[in-house]
Amino acid sequence: MTADSTPATGCPDRTTKFGVFGTRPDEAGMKKNILQPDFAPNYGSDVQRGTISGAVTDANGLHRTLGNRQIQLIAIGGSIGTAIFLTIGSALTHCGPGSLLLAFLVHNIMLGFVNSCMAEMAVYMPVSGGFIRMASKWVDEAWGFMAGWNFFIYEALNIPFEITAIHTILSFWRDDIPAAAVCAACIVLYG
Repeated sequence: MTADSTPATGCPDRTTKFGVFGTRPDEAGMKKNILQPDFAPNYGSDVQRGTISGAVTDANGLHRTLGNRQIQLIAIGGSIGTAIFLTIGSALTHCGPGSLLLAFLVHNIMLGFVNSCMAEMAVYMPVSGGFIRMASKWVDEAWGFMAGWNFFIYEALNIPFEITAIHTILSFWRDDIPAAAVCAACIVLYG
């Protein structure tokens, strides 16, 4: 078989230095076509391979339609938290602007590494879910189970922190707001 011949699949063979692409020798030493199984019907040479246009969809029904700007805004919004606004004042007065900038840079470099790893995993093998599903797919089902409970406990403990942060910010302007009123308002808004 030469590089110019057309096999039964309708696609010309590609000759490499290791042999003809799409064929392999069987037990008797004869070349067998591995691109088209023996049970597949032969449609002739008028059937050609096609491409999918539009949004790329995988087996999980995911559509890759987010742009670069949208992904960057999601990453920036996820990395800015309440702790930056609450603790930056005391850290600035105790340590100065240089150490605050250095700590902020080190922290954000680590966040960048984590975000880059998550992006690589999401592009290489997308899953229909967040990082908990990624942990299940990439490591183990038990690891994903543990990551899910860990995130739940983190979020459950984060609610009292957010209530404390709201009370701290409100007490900066007015001292007459009771902590119980802030707690009650947050419970009503969360519930």
